[in-house]
Amino acid sequence: MANAALPTRHIRAERAVIIVLALLVVVGVVRAAALAWLCDDAFVSFRYADHLVKGIGLVYNEGEYVEGYTNLLWTLGIAAGMALGVSAEFTSMLLGIVCYVGLARTLAFAAWRRRERGMPFVPVAAAVVLVSADFHEWATGGLETMLFAWLATLGCLLAVRGRALPAGIAFALLTLTRPDGLLFAGAGAAACWLRAGGSLPRAATLLTPVTITLAVLLPWKLYYYGELLPTAFYSKSVFEPYWSQGLRYVGLYLAKNWFLPLTLIGAGCLRWRRWRNGETDLDSVVLAGTGLAFIAYLAHVGGDFMFARRILPAVPLLLLAVEEEIARVTVRWRPALAGLCVVGAALPYPVYADVTPPLIAGVADERNYYPEAALSRRRQQAQALAWALRGFDVRVMYAGGMCNFAYYSGLPYLAEMTGLTQYSIARQPLVERGRPGHEKRADHLWLIENGIHLFVQHTYPPLTGPLPDSWLRVGNLVEATIVLYDDDLMAHLAAIPGVHFQPIERVLERDQRRIERASREEAEAIYVALDAYYFRSGTPAATRAAREFRALVDARP
Repeated sequence: MANAALPTRHIRAERAVIIVLALLVVVGVVRAAALAWLCDDAFVSFRYADHLVKGIGLVYNEGEYVEGYTNLLWTLGIAAGMALGVSAEFTSMLLGIVCYVGLARTLAFAAWRRRERGMPFVPVAAAVVLVSADFHEWATGGLETMLFAWLATLGCLLAVRGRALPAGIAFALLTLTRPDGLLFAGAGAAACWLRAGGSLPRAATLLTPVTITLAVLLPWKLYYYGELLPTAFYSKSVFEPYWSQGLRYVGLYLAKNWFLPLTLIGAGCLRWRRWRNGETDLDSVVLAGTGLAFIAYLAHVGGDFMFARRILPAVPLLLLAVEEEIARVTVRWRPALAGLCVVGAALPYPVYADVTPPLIAGVADERNYYPEAALSRRRQQAQALAWALRGFDVRVMYAGGMCNFAYYSGLPYLAEMTGLTQYSIARQPLVERGRPGHEKRADHLWLIENGIHLFVQHTYPPLTGPLPDSWLRVGNLVEATIVLYDDDLMAHLAAIPGVHFQPIERVLERDQRRIERASREEAEAIYVALDAYYFRSGTPAATRAAREFRALVDARP
């Protein structure tokens, strides 16, 4: 065994490193648990999981088949927890931390296996992940970030070791977690091909589980949703290059984690020197190349609006390449270089420290947008509106950043305004580039054509001040624009204490006076607005009013 051949001082050093790493695991888990939170987008997956468990289907709205999630495997995991009686919130946090520990263990094991080549145990990558603030934050958040990072790292490590079939299984699971897992699978196949000296069978073996997965997944998607890609690929305009924003996204991460570009440059210099001396091993080059290729893809598509989240799966691969070079330097320099990496990771530059709100170039420090107090107020809003609308089949649209409101409301029909839950919004032509994922919005015509009754506003309670025309307020908790005035619904709401809005009778009286003083063209415009707001509801009173107002308009000279 390699360990038996090591001098006693080296064995003692390894034991000390193991003890330190174990302490860092404790620190990392405690820190991740202390920072546990839920981002808004996670609640889209929660609603899908909830409907699946209830037998409604893997849908956001009953009977409407739209793939509004991007994380199938993660959503199914949330559903499994809910089926066992565990809340989506707790399940997502627990799974996230488990995957975080799994990632750290995989990285530590990769460093341990290096001993089989007569090299020292230098778990730099695992240690950096365990002290990194960004990994601590995204160990929870409610999304698949840590699962995706873990599977990407595991698959790439298995691929560079030549273990094609296990790597293929990992990449198949990765593809089920997010569609862009296919990028890592392609890199893994290339790694197997290189390791086998250009032989195709090993690469084909790796791709077999991925191919089988796609052969089942894609026909199912076409059958169930009628689409191959989730709404987010269209709402974020993934197929449109957006280098300027993507480079800002990557640059923000590197500015905060300043140690990473420095260590990569240093590792690259060491690797170049070894290459000049005839050492041609490619494992670290493949790992670093895969990570950099994924970051280039992120820059191409514009990155993301959530700081660090999308870039984190590439970081362990870069760290493994750095770790390989540190393990090869002389024993005199090795502890200092490893220590500098870990200390640098533990001392990030606070790029968002003095920024209020925490938003830079369209990229948000997402956790600070959704503290527990904000989530609690959204829950109050959701419960208030759901109670007021009980018993009515109401179609509700909500503003961006309110997916948590939608989940807690449990309302039967909900639509998110930026296209997360509707292909018809997500597929709109891209007019102007802006914040990724927030560039396309439902306009008033979309609301009318899709029969939306209420558009819930983003404002947090308590709500005070005058109520605009055509708005509704429930207590001081939640406000909504009335898009379609339905007589039965509004009569029900009028009878609820604390619900305030302008009754249709007053609206009609006001607009009748306006038409009587208006030109024919102005009167026609007033009629069109009333038709969208009230007449098209089709109730007997609305139909009668429509006839009366039509006569008023036609009487104008």
